[in-house]
Amino acid sequence: MEPSMEYCLAQVLQKDVGRRLQVGQELIDYFSDKQKSTDLEHDQTMLDKMVDGLATSWVNSSNYKVR
Repeated sequence: MEPSMEYCLAQVLQKDVGRRLQVGQELIDYFSDKQKSTDLEHDQTMLDKMVDGLATSWVNSSNYKVR
């Protein structure tokens, strides 16, 4: 199954640190591949939620590996 914007947002909002560590590379691959991430340009609200989730949950995480 190819990741979608909804899937990626759900992964970003995960509370489980172990799962965040596992999904990090998957998110990078999704964002880097223009063919997989065609919905990024079309759903600004979802993209805003994802960036907000990354900023608040991941960047501010006390776990250095997640940061």
